[in-house]
Amino acid sequence: MSTDTSASPSPTTEQATNVLLIVDAETLLTRYPKPSLDPQNPTVIEDGFIFTFGITQGTTPEAKGTCIELAANSAKTFHLRGRTVGLQAEHSVVFYALSVSNAGVLSKPHLVVHNGQTLPAPNPEAPTEPIAVKADDHYWHCQQLSAGVEQCELSFMLVNSSCEALGYFSWTVGVKLSS
Repeated sequence: MSTDTSASPSPTTEQATNVLLIVDAETLLTRYPKPSLDPQNPTVIEDGFIFTFGITQGTTPEAKGTCIELAANSAKTFHLRGRTVGLQAEHSVVFYALSVSNAGVLSKPHLVVHNGQTLPAPNPEAPTEPIAVKADDHYWHCQQLSAGVEQCELSFMLVNSSCEALGYFSWTVGVKLSS
């Protein structure tokens, strides 16, 4: 988890807590070798395939399973991004839907895309002098409305290096926010 003010969609700077979800694509595809190929009917997965970076992951009775705990801080805005674990980048994850229950803890999430962001990349001709490449930054944005526990359903697809969908998945997780 980090607090970041970059890539703000407005002229004013918005402080946000960035949450990274890391999907173990290889293990997920081994456990679910024939996942749904229908984005409207994704394969529901159990806990243990998605890991968080920099935030507490535990369980609470309200969440009935895994619960991500976000500590109180000044940033009441959250940016959720996903990545996969892989040595050769053979699989990538795309979060295509994020919904929250009606507990009133989080606002309805929406997808934000910032086109043409500059990123550093290795320069094969001069490894100590990175080159700039353009890529789109995307994340799911939501805001804390109150303290409590909110159930969230995250729908995502795993794609191969040609951007072909290998399967659609869904994971339900509790998010506990303090005031």
